[in-house]
Amino acid sequence: MDLEHNHKLVSPEKVQFFQRSLNIDPMTRSLIELFNKSGIETGKVMKFLSETKGGVENLGFSNQDVRNVIRDIRRRVFDSGDAECGLLLLRELQENIFGNFFYRVDVDDENRVRGLVWVDPRSMNAYKNFGDVVTFDSTYRTNRDETEASYKWVLRTWLEAVDNKPPRTIITDQDITLGNAIAEVMPMPQINHTYCTWHISSKFPEKLSYLYTNYPEFKTEFNACVYKSLTPTEFKGKWEQLVEKYDLEGNAWLNDMYAIRTQWIGAYTKQHFSAGITTTSRSESTNSFFDEYVQSSTSLKEFIENSQKALETQYLKEVKADYDSEQLERRLVLHSSLEMHASEIYTKKMFKRFQKELMKSTCYIVNSVKNNGTYISKLYLVEKATLPENCRRKYRVTVLMYEKIECSCKKFEHSGMICKLIIRYLDKKQKIKIPESLIMGRWTMNGNKIAGPLPYAPPGIGNDGASQPLRYGALCKSFQDLAASGSCSVSQYKYLMGVIDREKRYLKDAFADEERRERTHEAKTQEDYQHDPIFDPSTSKTKGRKKIKRYKSGIKMATSKIKIKPRKCNYCGAIGGEHDARNCPLREEHDRRNF
Repeated sequence: MDLEHNHKLVSPEKVQFFQRSLNIDPMTRSLIELFNKSGIETGKVMKFLSETKGGVENLGFSNQDVRNVIRDIRRRVFDSGDAECGLLLLRELQENIFGNFFYRVDVDDENRVRGLVWVDPRSMNAYKNFGDVVTFDSTYRTNRDETEASYKWVLRTWLEAVDNKPPRTIITDQDITLGNAIAEVMPMPQINHTYCTWHISSKFPEKLSYLYTNYPEFKTEFNACVYKSLTPTEFKGKWEQLVEKYDLEGNAWLNDMYAIRTQWIGAYTKQHFSAGITTTSRSESTNSFFDEYVQSSTSLKEFIENSQKALETQYLKEVKADYDSEQLERRLVLHSSLEMHASEIYTKKMFKRFQKELMKSTCYIVNSVKNNGTYISKLYLVEKATLPENCRRKYRVTVLMYEKIECSCKKFEHSGMICKLIIRYLDKKQKIKIPESLIMGRWTMNGNKIAGPLPYAPPGIGNDGASQPLRYGALCKSFQDLAASGSCSVSQYKYLMGVIDREKRYLKDAFADEERRERTHEAKTQEDYQHDPIFDPSTSKTKGRKKIKRYKSGIKMATSKIKIKPRKCNYCGAIGGEHDARNCPLREEHDRRNF
């Protein structure tokens, strides 16, 4: 291979990476590429290779060299046309997937990709059913190119994909550029933009370290103000007391946090529905799910393919969960009428949440408040009977017209699930069913059917002369839902396999002559895409997920100072060497002599 020629095409740093990677023999190079395609992490690849070679010292290359092979040779150094391959795959998906497969590509003045959005039809349907709350993670495997303009393009393109219907609530990290983009593209009060409470609270030990150290009681008081205030009025009162007590008027960080209180303090955010989500942890758990399919060295084409595989895996899990909710018997704990009704309407997971609230409700008592002369509403005070009277918190349950019930805890408004306090009231009034006004459709067994089935339709293959690969893809998509349902139980699986076996034999016998004629005369055609070539995006150093400084306990700080003993070979007794008893040179020499 002509290094001088490639030196003219790429930077000296990349050529240096390539030269270092020459230490890796072709067989090992093939193994690395195979492991990468399988989604195996670089560290595990190195461990496997070192074990086959008898130790890391025998490899002749490092972790970074393996990354160079994956990143620079296969993707970047020799201009593999990654963006073009990815775009062609998106076009194929748009043609072969039933439903409205959406994708958009944004390019710069040099026709390099700088933005890409695609939405699978199943994701669109899921958004129609559950698109009221969206979490937006701007830290997953990202680089330093996130600008306000790029965020605006992503948000506008995404809205285009979902028929310009923004969510009721969007939850993000406290990112200024992303916040500005959301404010312009999806302004309030059209949506509620809330910040991840975990990311903000994780800064408390650093920003408030002086107060935590010198005033031990401050942390308890501060947490009570932030997390236990039920109303904005209660929060303001507690906050002002803290500011005055600890002389915090000049604390710039606290003043900034107070200025955005409506976006992260529960007393404000619980006024709006967010499916009970207060952090982007759900998004991060989705990230860990995608980590099984995607790595930083994955090409764009592989990223699209693997993402579709991940979505397919998730879809099969959802089908199994739907089957369990509809077919498996629910176990009752109290055998009350309300519990029986909940078992008939909620999904399996949400029914378990209801049962937890039901069990907690047994500790509470309900007292009516004397009517103030109007009959528009009735007020009840609910408190925990198992606590001393001076420690009890009184919650207000208000009963309005048409069985509309509100609780001062705002659990239903925030999560869509009835709270233990309202359950206690319903039980006292001997209600046998949960009022319709307190049942949110998204948590019921029909929640994922609100938007109806996916708009699948058979492709027009008549006059278009579609090829055999296109027909094959269409049939695969048609059978996806059937296969998912058939996998839910052994009986359904056996039945479906029997049907398939019978139909295969019938097709083979009944259409043998027609198949031969079609194979003889069929012209395999492929649409000729006419477009300007699209180039790979410019590379930049990855930012990734933000690293948060973890504060160690006294025990951890003490143990972290303990020095690790050097390696000792139990065969020859050498200390601090690069070998152990498994690959000791003296042992190998001894084995050869005694062979």
